[in-house]
Amino acid sequence: MKKRINGSSLFWVLLKMNILPIILLTLVITTFSATRFADSMNKEVQNGLMNLCDTVITMYDLMYEGDYSAVEQDGAIYMLKGEHQLNGDFSIVDAVKEKTKVDITIFYQDTRVITTISDENGKRAIGTRASAIVIKDVLEEGKSSFYSKTSIEGEGYFAYYTPLRAADGTVIGMLFVGKPSAEVEALVFEAVKPIIIIGILTMILACLITIRFSNQLVGAIRKIESFLEKVAGGELRTEFDPMVLRRTDELGEMGRYIVRMQKSLRELVEQDILTKLNNRRSGEKLLKQVHERFERSGHPFCVAIGDIDHFKRVNDSYGHECGDKVLVEVSSRLKNNMYGKGFAVRWGGEEFLLVFEDMYLEEAVGHLQVILEDIRSVAVEAEDGQSVNVTMTFGIIQGSSEKLEHIIKDADTKLYFGKNNGRDQIVH
Repeated sequence: MKKRINGSSLFWVLLKMNILPIILLTLVITTFSATRFADSMNKEVQNGLMNLCDTVITMYDLMYEGDYSAVEQDGAIYMLKGEHQLNGDFSIVDAVKEKTKVDITIFYQDTRVITTISDENGKRAIGTRASAIVIKDVLEEGKSSFYSKTSIEGEGYFAYYTPLRAADGTVIGMLFVGKPSAEVEALVFEAVKPIIIIGILTMILACLITIRFSNQLVGAIRKIESFLEKVAGGELRTEFDPMVLRRTDELGEMGRYIVRMQKSLRELVEQDILTKLNNRRSGEKLLKQVHERFERSGHPFCVAIGDIDHFKRVNDSYGHECGDKVLVEVSSRLKNNMYGKGFAVRWGGEEFLLVFEDMYLEEAVGHLQVILEDIRSVAVEAEDGQSVNVTMTFGIIQGSSEKLEHIIKDADTKLYFGKNNGRDQIVH
């Protein structure tokens, strides 16, 4: 079988055609699903921050009656809720953070006056300012805003800001609730991880199934290819893999057609068209195999050559059509009688070769006597209605380690001895 160029085999072509779309489709579906799920998670976080913001405002309203205001004292600004000073009172924001793990900040204008945000040393970010975009959206325009990634003290936050209003409705400050972006992203990743894992496992499973299917498909095709190569090389009796024949798809059907083709070729090449016996070419090949088996393992065999008596007279007297009928009838008797004992070959014209396998001369002669008796019972009707009887003469010898041509010549010599000494007999 010719070696294929790398990458050009059907197996790799099938993998490229099937696995690449599977991988791409899985990546697209997984990415789309994970992105949509991540967006949903982000929306949930946003809604959670908005609800928590409302909760904190409600808690301050319940704890301290009155409006938000600010007073200046000794050069410092103090933010009030009703009559309660908020500066320095972290009780509510710390309690909420402990329960929710969410940071909270109250701004006076753009400056933090109460916050749970602190640096690595535990120092609260009091007095630090909000970013410009927050000042514009919340303080100046007076609208609540959500930010998916705003920087606070060098750390990214998912943040929700809402304005705090004084009694006259003016924006006096802001309330901030937020979670570090890293925590939210970790939470989202944990949520979408099953989707990613399921997508990857599905892709791997689909790829494994595709590889197995492609391997089975290509394996069957290669078996067909190997079989056809052997048949093309003259091995007409090579066995076809039954695994392919058991397939119920087009390859199985192709295999069954190929076996039928092999049989037809064998009949054309190995069988005699008229008598359906092995022709001389296939007979020589089979005899060679028997001879090699004898030399290899000592299995005995016998070779007989037979000739139809007075066959030329049959052709001359009754015509070639009658002669053909005689050949067909004799061949049928030979084939039936040799079944299980060896094989029969049309050696040429009205001459036949019989090979008895796994038996010695005495036993083979006994079987040959039965065959001769059966031949004597042949009666072929000619065109004029006359019955044509048939007899044969055989020469038979025990197989040996001699060359095959010598063995056949010895059997042929005995045949002609019988032909010259009365015919209708077996010479051994």
